[in-house]
Amino acid sequence: MTFFAFVGAVSLAVLTFELLNAFQAALSPFGRTNRLTGAHSTDKDTAEPKRSTWEAILVGLFPGRFDPGQAKNYAAVVDLLRRAGYPYDTPGEFYAAAVRTFGTYALLGAVWAGIMYAADYAFAVPIVAALMIFQGLRKPYTRLKLLAKKRAEMMRSNMLIGLATFGSLLSSGMGVQEAMRRTASVGGPFCNLLGLLVARMEIDELEKAFETVKAHLPDPRDVEANLFLRDVHDFFVYNRPLLSSVQALTDSVHRNLVDATEARAALVRQRSGLFGVLAVLGLLFSVVMPFFFY
Repeated sequence: MTFFAFVGAVSLAVLTFELLNAFQAALSPFGRTNRLTGAHSTDKDTAEPKRSTWEAILVGLFPGRFDPGQAKNYAAVVDLLRRAGYPYDTPGEFYAAAVRTFGTYALLGAVWAGIMYAADYAFAVPIVAALMIFQGLRKPYTRLKLLAKKRAEMMRSNMLIGLATFGSLLSSGMGVQEAMRRTASVGGPFCNLLGLLVARMEIDELEKAFETVKAHLPDPRDVEANLFLRDVHDFFVYNRPLLSSVQALTDSVHRNLVDATEARAALVRQRSGLFGVLAVLGLLFSVVMPFFFY
């Protein structure tokens, strides 16, 4: 009980300090900002983001979890950001969001723990607190993985459009790089990867450019995307024909999309049939059960 009282007192002190700082900044003419503030700063983009006292405490207590310079999973976070299409501009923004998410769940855990203790369920206080802390630590990474999964699903449908456009441009006699540049203007995850490949080929070596594009694939195990990159790579390195492989890959992607759509439709029919059976059983029970009690 003494420990929870101490944590509550520290949290209340931090909250009071933050509210006073915000009130002072709102009233002080030096704390207000306008359009010209920082306009001529040369290191505007490299400045450290201003953290609240609560965020600074969390970063100081868990540097391996929330500090980008000391995080143990920094490489995994960068990989997830690439695969998810950069929902956060920098890894630092992701870790700042992770601190805010953890703080929110910690506050909710404290509130629920207080409610459980007041309701004379003291045995459930550590369980509720542990669940909230675990959820607060896990939520940012779960959200990032979900964004990467959604981008992979979007890439499947966009790949069919991109391959069809790319194959049509190649059939008209356009060069491969120019065809990729034109296809990139269509937009979408797959077409954007083509634009990234063209841009990296102009400033990097060929192998490094393809490694960069592979690192940005939403799903590194995507067979069609890896086959396409391999075919384009073989075209530039070994001068192998590309149009026939693009057309075959377009047919394969179309067939996979049709199969996936039919599988989803079959699942919907199966579930709707199951729900219909359960509805009929519920109706029968509602009709028959009164005769057993009266």
